[in-house]
Amino acid sequence: MQQKFKRGGFLLSKLEFDKLRIDLWVSGTADKEGNGGYCALLYCNMLGRPYIKTLGGYGSNTTVTRMTLKAVIAGLRAIKQKAFIHIYTQIPQVSSGLNKYIYEWSKNNWKRKDGGELQHADLWQEIYDLLQQKSLHYKVHYQKESPNPDYNLVVIHRSSEYAMRAKKTLKEVVLP
Repeated sequence: MQQKFKRGGFLLSKLEFDKLRIDLWVSGTADKEGNGGYCALLYCNMLGRPYIKTLGGYGSNTTVTRMTLKAVIAGLRAIKQKAFIHIYTQIPQVSSGLNKYIYEWSKNNWKRKDGGELQHADLWQEIYDLLQQKSLHYKVHYQKESPNPDYNLVVIHRSSEYAMRAKKTLKEVVLP
């Protein structure tokens, strides 16, 4: 007998439900000079088969939090249809920001509760907009230990590789 799940008044088979779930592992890194990299790994089941996609990038004059937020954005942009999204991060600011504060910040014109400037407001706002477009529901999991340590290691390693590209790119720039 096929397992069934109830979501929003509809009864879905496990296969149908799995099509609507996306797991997103994110990592960002930055060195003391401000060169950073990020990586996002998306995992889902398509027609009963696992599908994995990795994305990444790099930047300069950045922070670990900013790079991790960029990874979230890259992952969300890659999602083609609304889904139940589970985001896994090792950065507590990203987890608490998305789980607790993002709706408060949006109502407060992207300012902190005390009226002060919100760090990375541009990225928080973009994530908020993407979540409105792409998620049926989302949850951010802050964990030192990932439910799938292999995927967690992939994003950590790849974000470091991208940070090295940032450093290399900056060294290769020749000024006239």
